[in-house]
Amino acid sequence: MEGDLEKAAAAAGDDVFSGGEAKWPREGNDDHRHRAMGMYDDDDDEELGPYEIFEMYRKDWILMYGKNDASSFYKPTELLPMRHTDGPLLPGFLMPMDTMEVFFVKVARLIDGGGLQWPLEVYGDVAVRDSLDRMRNYLFRRDRNNCQTLVSPQDSLLELTGPSRAVMLLDEPIFEIDLKVKAKECSSSSSEDKVLCLDYFGYNNIPYRGTSSYAITEEVSSESCAMEFRFAHVKRSVEATIAARIITTGSGRFRFSARFTAHTTSMVGEDVVLLDSRGQEVPVAEDGEVVLRRRVVVVEEQGELILGMEGMLLGGADAAAEIESTCVVQKLRYYARSALRSRAVFEIGSIRIQMLVAWSLLP
Repeated sequence: MEGDLEKAAAAAGDDVFSGGEAKWPREGNDDHRHRAMGMYDDDDDEELGPYEIFEMYRKDWILMYGKNDASSFYKPTELLPMRHTDGPLLPGFLMPMDTMEVFFVKVARLIDGGGLQWPLEVYGDVAVRDSLDRMRNYLFRRDRNNCQTLVSPQDSLLELTGPSRAVMLLDEPIFEIDLKVKAKECSSSSSEDKVLCLDYFGYNNIPYRGTSSYAITEEVSSESCAMEFRFAHVKRSVEATIAARIITTGSGRFRFSARFTAHTTSMVGEDVVLLDSRGQEVPVAEDGEVVLRRRVVVVEEQGELILGMEGMLLGGADAAAEIESTCVVQKLRYYARSALRSRAVFEIGSIRIQMLVAWSLLP
């Protein structure tokens, strides 16, 4: 049942979404929370709590797409990025397509009386599903032994690690949120942990027939908090998979901190954070690969991908004292391509970091 999200009852026509230079009214892009798959109506929402609603949604998904296998609900997408990067011949049905870019997910504020206080030790899942395979494309996934600490409303962005491939807008995608807060008093058992947010919502991309990409902010409220999602509808785009590798360090081996970002010419000011070491040493594998948290972004077919880096040397591995260093700010620009790879280099002192972008048409 492709595209069977039940249409919401009313449109918020006074709201305006903006991204780059594109602005358009929210007409037709209604709130789809608790209405996915059209299995129950608004009256049910008033009688059921968030746990019951999400459980009904989960069971509906298993029935429709999971072949009655309960474990399939949590399985990640098996489709990899770079599916059409290399030739020699690419299928004729490939093309630039509408996709979604996710910029950030954050806890915007805590609800008075919700029983939570900053800081928060957060774990759980945030994922998005599209109709390419209906499986979870994880944006955030941490178990209880690997919580992320959110210190305050000013430091409440989840450290996203996905999506693992481009999110397609063939049909209406669904966001799923299942986040908990680890109890401060009882670190060994999850019985005292509290639910931060258990919810889902859809983005109704179908009514939009414009030619410009645009960005959207969606707020999701629970009994404990209000969460904010910032994402974009990117028109006629290709997939870009990014890798970073140290290709030389000159004489000696140096440690460095860095913040790597990506954005496109149509979404100025909307950064995807690939990695932010926050002043700590950037993780580097034995083969020199820089371990990015996020690797996959999307770029309009006639657009440019701009990679940014703010980096600083931290000192030599054998040095007795840290080497004083000023912050290095650099940008690399890549014209979008339909296949193959593009290369360019960042430099921090004597460290050279090759940024490799693999391009792929869709789906």
